[in-house]
Amino acid sequence: AGGASRLRFLSPPLPATCTSPSTTSTCTSTTASSATVLGMSSTTATPTTVLPSWSDLQSISSSTSVGSALDDEVALRPTGHAAPFVQNKLRLYDSTEFTADNPPKLTIYRDHAGWCPYCQKLSYLIEEKRVPVNIELVPMRSYGDKPTSFTRMVPSGLLPALIVERDDGKKQVITESQVIMELLDAWHPPSEGYKAMLPDSNDKAGNAR
Repeated sequence: AGGASRLRFLSPPLPATCTSPSTTSTCTSTTASSATVLGMSSTTATPTTVLPSWSDLQSISSSTSVGSALDDEVALRPTGHAAPFVQNKLRLYDSTEFTADNPPKLTIYRDHAGWCPYCQKLSYLIEEKRVPVNIELVPMRSYGDKPTSFTRMVPSGLLPALIVERDDGKKQVITESQVIMELLDAWHPPSEGYKAMLPDSNDKAGNAR
């Protein structure tokens, strides 16, 4: 009996067997019984566990009110009319001048993770003024190298950056968040229906603050 106990303790479990159909994953774990240790052929199988597939989980999520609303938001993002989101690539708001096929001439380059405070304050101004812009996402240095397509335009790699497509087809690069914010505010004045974000030049008290 003592020898059998030692054998049971030292004998490793037999490997689990798994199959992965397109909709479920099934695993059956088989362990050795005392009879197997003693040279017999008897085995004991644990109950089979059936796991939902990724497509099953997506369907379950989409059937809820929250999941359905998120699906609608994902569909709206390419049109430029979705809710604010760190990885939006186009913001059009209620513009009648621009569309997804005729995008704005302004492109903002910002960090893809939403951690850059300078990018964030610029994004707040854009959202508050509702300025139509394209948005390109670039990793911060802590997340890896910036793409060469960006560093060719902005050798310093500074974020955020504004690329202005001029009427002659050339592109002008502007960096420094405060400079970009002041320019966007000046280019989109209240006289054209945009909210003023900086005090008027004649507002001495406002400029003093």
